[in-house]
Amino acid sequence: MDIRRRELLLGAAALSLGARSEIARAAGPASKTYGLIEISASGITVSVYNLSREMLAGNRAGSGFERLFSVLASPLRPGAEDSAAQETVDLVTGLVQRLRQEQGLAPTDIFVIASSGVASFSAPLIKIIGEKLRQRTGQTLDVITARDEARLTFDWVVAQRKRGEVALFDIGSGNLKGGVYDGGGRRAPFRDLSAPYGTKTAAGAVKLRWPEVKTADFGSRATEFYTDTIAPLMTPQIDATPSVSRRQEIYLSGGIVWATAMILQPRRMATKPVWLEMARDDFARVAKLVADGTPYGVGLASEMSEAERAWVTKTMKTVRNTFNPHQMAAGAALGDGLVRQLDPDGSRRFVFPTFANNAWSSQYLIERFELGKMRLAE
Repeated sequence: MDIRRRELLLGAAALSLGARSEIARAAGPASKTYGLIEISASGITVSVYNLSREMLAGNRAGSGFERLFSVLASPLRPGAEDSAAQETVDLVTGLVQRLRQEQGLAPTDIFVIASSGVASFSAPLIKIIGEKLRQRTGQTLDVITARDEARLTFDWVVAQRKRGEVALFDIGSGNLKGGVYDGGGRRAPFRDLSAPYGTKTAAGAVKLRWPEVKTADFGSRATEFYTDTIAPLMTPQIDATPSVSRRQEIYLSGGIVWATAMILQPRRMATKPVWLEMARDDFARVAKLVADGTPYGVGLASEMSEAERAWVTKTMKTVRNTFNPHQMAAGAALGDGLVRQLDPDGSRRFVFPTFANNAWSSQYLIERFELGKMRLAE
């Protein structure tokens, strides 16, 4: 988390919590180090956060977040057998032990959370994991709902002064979620919208419906799936949330948004922008690249510096390791379908907050630190 991201954290966390934060800061510890194990549709990640009242108050420009290691090949996936639950418990138990031994963390300062995306397709296994993990380690598995993920992401990304001006949608690997606040006040209610399909789960659903589909046709099938399955889930929610249609600026986050930005604007991404404006047809352009057999783009611009080229090459390797071509096509169809539902006349501005990759889990820990618990959306 560099100084720019820390400043954004200040706007998204400290200001949004308002007076209750000041009370909590006065009563809570001056600083705290937390370990976080996150089980998501993308895999299992382990992080350490160093939080302090001074940092959150904006008086110190220090790093508050460190990703230790990632286990991308999670045993949990759609259709996984019961044995995947035991594999996950064994894996997480080992990670808890590493945080205790290598980081010196107390059990009460380690949190294990499961995303709504992974819970949407592994609910029975998640329940088993929670029970066995408590027996093995004493740790509680906190399963975060899509509504809370949407609210946590919004509060991390959006500064208080813009709270009543923007909508935010996150296209995750396991689901799609987002929302708006009905106004900019501290007590304004949060309105969430969601669908149980994300980049990877949508790709799995497309493959299940059309087992013989080829990569060149995967995008068109994914678009068909969005039209007949996801759009009918989103339409009534959008219609029932008038404040969404009043927002002229929409923030988009999630892995497929990051991948799209890397593929279409690699040189711009190499400059590490905090905010990146996106065009309405960006996802459609990625879908065409997949259909044309070049899912990760067609090469790097010659005017890139050596340092930029090295960074982009390394990051694009991560993109390839994160999403296969079928998942790229499904994510592009999901992004394009959502954008066109939210912006039927092409009048809105779409922005990618590039710092949002750990948004909801970071905000979760901020609230644990300041309030002693995750704040419930009003």
